[in-house]
Amino acid sequence: MIDINVINELIDWMADGARPSADASQIVDAVCATLVKAGIPVDRFALFIYTIDPNILGRRFRWTPEEGAEATTANLGLFSTAEYTANPLPKVVEQRVSVRRKLCDPSSPNDYKIIPELIAEGFTDYLVQPIIYTTGETNAVSWSSKAPGGFSDEAIAILDRVNKPLARLTETYLLRLNAATILSAYVGRNSGDQILRGKVHRGDGEQIDAAILFTDLVDFTAMSDALDGPQTVAILNDVFDLMVPPVADHGGEILKFLGDGFFAIFPYEGEAALEQSVLASSKAVASAEVALARSSLGDMVKFRSAIHAGRFHYGNVGGANRLDFTAIGRPVNYAARLLQAGNTLACGRVASDLAADHLGDAARLVGNVEFKGFEGRQLIYTY
Repeated sequence: MIDINVINELIDWMADGARPSADASQIVDAVCATLVKAGIPVDRFALFIYTIDPNILGRRFRWTPEEGAEATTANLGLFSTAEYTANPLPKVVEQRVSVRRKLCDPSSPNDYKIIPELIAEGFTDYLVQPIIYTTGETNAVSWSSKAPGGFSDEAIAILDRVNKPLARLTETYLLRLNAATILSAYVGRNSGDQILRGKVHRGDGEQIDAAILFTDLVDFTAMSDALDGPQTVAILNDVFDLMVPPVADHGGEILKFLGDGFFAIFPYEGEAALEQSVLASSKAVASAEVALARSSLGDMVKFRSAIHAGRFHYGNVGGANRLDFTAIGRPVNYAARLLQAGNTLACGRVASDLAADHLGDAARLVGNVEFKGFEGRQLIYTY
């Protein structure tokens, strides 16, 4: 017996945005658990969402009564695997039609890779529906049951009713997810968070303290002259694949890719945390050097680095409708000059006098250089 009142309340709640929760797994858990409470025999739910992400193809939310909701990611190569091509998803997504297999019926077609797997696990019914967004973009959701006889006609009709508000919730989630992912990919995680929180006007930002890391590749100009554009880009991507993760692993964030290098920050609060931040940036450099040396590019590519620290403005700058979320201030300018000094002194690693104070016995003076825009000769250290 299906409790229509519970179903109506569920659909009203979903249509109202599933408030107050904004957590996708919590919403999936609530939807599925309420359907079961109302008498819809759902024993497995799966929602497939294709995202705009540089590293993954999409996300899957899976629910079972025993384990609740669980979110996983799909690798970029999924479309070429039998897990995708030999199952209903391509048809459902491309043709925007539902696919149902009543697994307890011996005459039901055994035409997809997943069918025998579901039967072996004791499922009696399997329904895959398109999730169609207002833009026409389509994803898919599947409902599976172990109930004797599978889903009733009434249960299928209710799952069809649930489909529309589920599509609106999924589309809202995907818009937020894609916005956060793209912003993080192009301007950095923390910068993206600030932009999403509304810091989108010129001058919006804050003064922050951070260790500052600049890097670039040694002899990159000669290398790029000897290669064509696609080859150069491929090498840069491979190098950054090795250099970027250590920055994140040690608490830093890439603010800008600057051709053959990048500019990263390691924020800290208070002078007591300055040393930890400088050491974190130096450890990121060391880890990146090891990763690059151990790679196939190790004999071909090396990079320079420069570490400084200080307080600077972190926020929006630009004109008209074109803005950039970046860091502005003398410490940033100083770090850039410091990297140039490393090239002049033929040092792979350089640090400012301020940073060197926190690098311990490893730091040693290698020279003094004049910096454009700064008074006097500046002490340069390596470590």
